[in-house]
Amino acid sequence: MDAAAVRLEVSQLADDLSWLEDHSRQQPDRAKATSQLRLAASLVRNVIGPSLDGQGKTPIHVAVVGGAGTGKSTVVNFLAGSAVAEANPQAGYTRHPTAYLIGQSGSHWTGHLGFLGPLRRLDRPAPANLDEDVFQVVKVPNSQSNPLGDAVIWDCPDMTTWAASGYLSRLIEVSGLADVIVYVASDERYNDEVPTQFLHLLARTGKPVVVVLTKMLPSQATALVEHFGKEILSRLPVGPGGQPTVPVIAIPALKPEELADPTGKAAPHRIALLNQVMVLADPANTRDRTVRNSIEYLRSSLPDLLGVARQDLAAMDVWKANVNHGMMELERRYQNDFLEGEGFKRFDEARERLLDLLELPGPGKGIAVALKTVRFPYRFVRNAVTKAVTRPMALSRRESDVLEESTKAMLDQLQADALKRGEQGPFWKHVQTGFNAGLTDQALDQYRATLREYQLQSTEETESAARNVTAALEQNPASLATLRVVKLFFDLSAIGLGIWAGGLNWPTLIYVPVFLSITHQGAELIVWQFVEGKRRAIRQHKLRTVRQVIISPLTKWLDDWPVSGGSSYEKLQSTVLRIPVQIEKIRGMIVGNNS
Repeated sequence: MDAAAVRLEVSQLADDLSWLEDHSRQQPDRAKATSQLRLAASLVRNVIGPSLDGQGKTPIHVAVVGGAGTGKSTVVNFLAGSAVAEANPQAGYTRHPTAYLIGQSGSHWTGHLGFLGPLRRLDRPAPANLDEDVFQVVKVPNSQSNPLGDAVIWDCPDMTTWAASGYLSRLIEVSGLADVIVYVASDERYNDEVPTQFLHLLARTGKPVVVVLTKMLPSQATALVEHFGKEILSRLPVGPGGQPTVPVIAIPALKPEELADPTGKAAPHRIALLNQVMVLADPANTRDRTVRNSIEYLRSSLPDLLGVARQDLAAMDVWKANVNHGMMELERRYQNDFLEGEGFKRFDEARERLLDLLELPGPGKGIAVALKTVRFPYRFVRNAVTKAVTRPMALSRRESDVLEESTKAMLDQLQADALKRGEQGPFWKHVQTGFNAGLTDQALDQYRATLREYQLQSTEETESAARNVTAALEQNPASLATLRVVKLFFDLSAIGLGIWAGGLNWPTLIYVPVFLSITHQGAELIVWQFVEGKRRAIRQHKLRTVRQVIISPLTKWLDDWPVSGGSSYEKLQSTVLRIPVQIEKIRGMIVGNNS
């Protein structure tokens, strides 16, 4: 893959993670998850991207992090070998990161596309409390002999709360860039919740950590180191490189003159710190380790990174379930209010036509008329009884009226449910806004467009099904003649049976019409069952057609509505699907470069 394609893939992944971060930031209860996404994007922008773009293995980046008032600036000065960092007793004084260059380090590493994300490099010195998305670079004078060699020491803002969206995001950006983390904690605040959580997050990325405990009495140093190891370090999560081994350095409370002279009066503490950092900052393999652990962290933490979208995706699933339930109710109402009550009179006409076809044609019509005359008393009594005991059929409702009322009822139920869930998250507020902006009318327009297509198709299909009741026989004279002969045979047999039962006496006048009516009733019953089967088939066919032409398209339109039209949920869905693919693709590039 050429360099331009590699940059495009890296840029797309970083942009997707950043977009997901911005989406997560809109909800106040997701501050910690938002920070995790910021760290993931920083790893892509500042570690993986430069590596794939051919950046060298130096300088090594060392980020000094910690809570408020822990002595981070002191540690920076010890690493730099000079009092360069601005110390201030005010908690939260440092608001933007500052990079201190030691050895032969230039600033060529700042030129990579997307470096440090939204942070802009200052072109002139500024106080550490400048609260803007900036970073500044300071060359440490006379640092060529520094044991760290070519390195950049980062003095970072405090980690005090996950909700500090401004300077915390700057701290996270630099932490993603770092090859080595120096975690500073004071004797009074070494177990603060947020810094400890932050330490856990950094450990999960596989970044090596050196802990510096500060400001204790010399006599308390050993006990504090042991307690910190037991209470904090023993609970660190396993990162991509396995269970971390974290060295702990104790720097007790020092006098002002010692703090001002890192290479002289404070040299023993500085040397102990440098030794531990140098072990973890070997230029030969440090950058490769950082890149390798970064991509493995992205893979292993993927459920957490996408977890910020889980609530929204779950809400989308609930919306789809509601739509599906509403469509099932629409279908049920269509069946009960229309199909079950619709007689499809063309099939009644087809039944009568089929019975007429079974009568003898041409010269045989006289026989047919005679047989009808004999059966007349039975038919008269049957029709009178049927009329007396049968309730008048209710007027069938128009199919389009039933469908439209059912669709409106379904949409009203969806709107009511969205209103009820309005406080469950931004997705339901988005749906509410949609209904207020005319979602119901838009859905009805979709329904009416499919209804017109359905009506054109359905009318012709019903007519064709009714015609087909008799068409097969009409087009097969041999079969029709056979059925007529069979029916005539049973009619003649009924007459013969009546004469045999009544003899040549008056009961024959009763038996013959009765037996003849029974055979004809049997024929009518067979024809009725045949036509009713066709009527049931057209009902089922119309239901399938309604599902296919009306319900399925409307269901899909409603399912897709929240993620269409350029909404943030459309972007959310595509981003969540794309990120895992991008991570695997970039991992393949890294493995290919190392093989």
